[in-house]
Amino acid sequence: MKNLKIIIFGFIIGLILFSGLPKQIAQAQHSKVPPGAPFLPVQPPVQPNGACRMDPSIIFTQEQAEKLPHLQRAYLEEVKPLWSELKDLRIELRFAVSDSRVQPEALLDKQRKLSVLQAKLENLFFSYQVKARAIFTKEQLNRFPSDCPLKGGIGHWPGVGKGKGVQRRNR
Repeated sequence: MKNLKIIIFGFIIGLILFSGLPKQIAQAQHSKVPPGAPFLPVQPPVQPNGACRMDPSIIFTQEQAEKLPHLQRAYLEEVKPLWSELKDLRIELRFAVSDSRVQPEALLDKQRKLSVLQAKLENLFFSYQVKARAIFTKEQLNRFPSDCPLKGGIGHWPGVGKGKGVQRRNR
């Protein structure tokens, strides 16, 4: 009888653990896929739905429709490995800070690497914006909504939102 109670108790505990555990694991693992570029690929007549959704009256030339997706792919191919490296470095730094055996110099070195990587990503993003702006005419750019990063202005950097302060992505 005692063995039966132990088996039933073990079964119930196992059921509880396995029913809640997969959900927690799925929530704990963030996607390594970065958020999309300011534009989604533009293929007439499809219009993007992101921050740079456009006025339906904006008409793209065939050349513009071909250049933008190519530019987006090149940008994403360049930044995806950097995003992955940045995420890994953040995790390493978080664990290193919590480990009392790690020397302060090693922590500062990891923080410097993280800052350099963040600066590199910001430079790539700005470069992408400049190249994307060059594709459009001045009239087309004026028709983009004010929250479009291609319009420029304050607050159009990765992780910055209007009135929300700095927002961290992928968390």
